Amino acid sequence: MENIIKNLTSINTSKPETWPLWLNVEEVCAVLRLSLSTVRSLHLCGKLRGRKFGKRVRWHRDSVTQFVG
Repeated sequence: MENIIKNLTSINTSKPETWPLWLNVEEVCAVLRLSLSTVRSLHLCGKLRGRKFGKRVRWHRDSVTQFVG
């Protein structure tokens, strides 16, 4: 949880163009202000599309902004 709070302060949530191209789960949690389990559930049910890189899932910033809008 502490890591999520740290990422929330380091990401400007009002300017998606400043976000990294591929966001990790903590960054998505910070941007959407959702819990880790909620983001994972949204990914598993297909509402928040992500891509696996090795064993980890990353979300493209465009898919995160589409989810919000």
